[in-house]
Amino acid sequence: MKYFTKAWWENGCEDAQQLFAEYNAYLESIQDQLPKELIQFNELHTLHDAEIKRIAFSQVDAKLNMDFLGWDYEFQFPVRYHLQFLSVSRFEQIFPQADYVEQELGDLGYWEYEKLSQGIEMRMLFVSGAEFIVLFSGFEFSSSTPEAWRDGSHV
Repeated sequence: MKYFTKAWWENGCEDAQQLFAEYNAYLESIQDQLPKELIQFNELHTLHDAEIKRIAFSQVDAKLNMDFLGWDYEFQFPVRYHLQFLSVSRFEQIFPQADYVEQELGDLGYWEYEKLSQGIEMRMLFVSGAEFIVLFSGFEFSSSTPEAWRDGSHV
């Protein structure tokens, strides 16, 4: 994580307003280099406090699919999110380094994007301290109610 680091989070998110302003200014400066669906997702949805329910990575197809159970933007209603990262050249998972971890990944706390010469990097920080890093160039998503996932109508 470059902006929303584990140390920043553990120290009580000091200077959060300033940090979010810096990150939002950076994000705005690269908007024309991001996939339109990624911009749309960022503007209308949130992954804050979401839990990962499924991860499927295909090196052959260079696709990463991630399903989250999270919330709508106002945190009033549960929402299922399906994210698909396309042309994935890197998917790294860094798990908590303690010998014994008493929790699962836990909720997703913070995530950020950075435009690199090789593509777009999305970094995610979970409450457990685990981090995911995805380097990709394409993005698609869908969202639905949890009930639609239970009865299969989200497909």
